[in-house]
Amino acid sequence: MVISIIRIGLLITAIQFLLSSSCNKNKTRPCLNGGYSFAITSEWNPQREIYNLGDTLFLNSSFSKTLQDLINTTLTVDYSNSVGIGGAAALYELDTLTHQVIGATTKFKYYSDIGNIGEDVRIPSQNKSLIYAEQPLNYSLRIKIVPQQKGLFAFYIPNLSSGGLKGKNCTNAGFSNTLTNTNKNINLFQYALGRPPASQFEIDRIYCFRVQ
Repeated sequence: MVISIIRIGLLITAIQFLLSSSCNKNKTRPCLNGGYSFAITSEWNPQREIYNLGDTLFLNSSFSKTLQDLINTTLTVDYSNSVGIGGAAALYELDTLTHQVIGATTKFKYYSDIGNIGEDVRIPSQNKSLIYAEQPLNYSLRIKIVPQQKGLFAFYIPNLSSGGLKGKNCTNAGFSNTLTNTNKNINLFQYALGRPPASQFEIDRIYCFRVQ
């Protein structure tokens, strides 16, 4: 499996999340030719290349409810009262023998401080669902990931989606999510798989690390 396939899988998962978040009881209807596009960021902490078994890694993300639309750049949107914002993150082991990526969700423990990290029923071996918490002024996520086995790993943060705002149709949204870490240890990806990531899209979203 190559990283371009990962990208396609995450896109499919995001679409599924968008559709599943648009139940009639929430009184919102997504529109394929409507909605918004926003940009948000996430960060891994502490930023290191090597962690020990039992260390805690934090994934933090927070963004204002007041957002600039990337489609209509003159439009500022108050995105309060979403029916839900989330996506499916991928966690992989980088196999230096086969030069492949292998689903590695079972090699970590997960804890939620803000928002939620849970099972992804579609591809549980490689994906975890992330759901952001709505707070008074922003949407936030803070999760803890604790490695239980040694190896080389890559965490691939997802773009997010929302089915819309409660009581408002055609307010579905996509969220382009990128990592702000200055060093994502991409050298480990190239070392394990014998090639660099395929595009800037992957580089902006992959965080690699070693557990010893």
